[in-house]
Amino acid sequence: MVDLNFMAEIAPDMIAALFMTLKLSILSVSISIMLGAVLTFARTMGGIPTRYLIICFVEFTRGTPPLVHISIIYFLLPQFGLVLSEFWSGVVALSLIGAGYTVEIFRGALESISKGQTDAAKALGLTKIQVYFLILMPQAIRRSLPPLTNELANVVKASSLLSVISVNELTKVANDLIFVHFVVIEVLIELTVMYLMVVGILMSVSRWLEKRVK
Repeated sequence: MVDLNFMAEIAPDMIAALFMTLKLSILSVSISIMLGAVLTFARTMGGIPTRYLIICFVEFTRGTPPLVHISIIYFLLPQFGLVLSEFWSGVVALSLIGAGYTVEIFRGALESISKGQTDAAKALGLTKIQVYFLILMPQAIRRSLPPLTNELANVVKASSLLSVISVNELTKVANDLIFVHFVVIEVLIELTVMYLMVVGILMSVSRWLEKRVK
């Protein structure tokens, strides 16, 4: 029998952890979008060395588990004198992971834009930077909104891995409650419902944006 009273008792702690998860995710995605836009510009407009360097970054971030990035940021950087708190270690790790995917999202969106727009903008005397940030990137962001929303949902799920560095996000708080109260089923039900609720809303927004863009 599920103990509803216990679930109500732990609800404030779980809700606070949910807000921490959302804070982490929104901040990480915002940074990854800005970083992804800059890296996409460098990959598109830069020389061959820059292009291959960014490709290597993208392949590394997409080809290795998120836990590897989290471990590098939290455990390896302090060896070089750069010490970050658990929260900011998580934000940096998730931002770098997100940037790797964002670069590919923006690249695909840019390639879908007619080359004639670039030629027309150059004919009017615009520089490469102006063409990219004034003509191409606004359109690319609009076309990228559905996959970017989907990426936010992925970041929400990936944030659960930050429990290994003691960030008080949803999974970490749920594990602590299990160890303190020795109750598993009720905590897991509440944890699952919260994740499904957030991810479900984000996926619905992604589908709505996809229809709007089309």
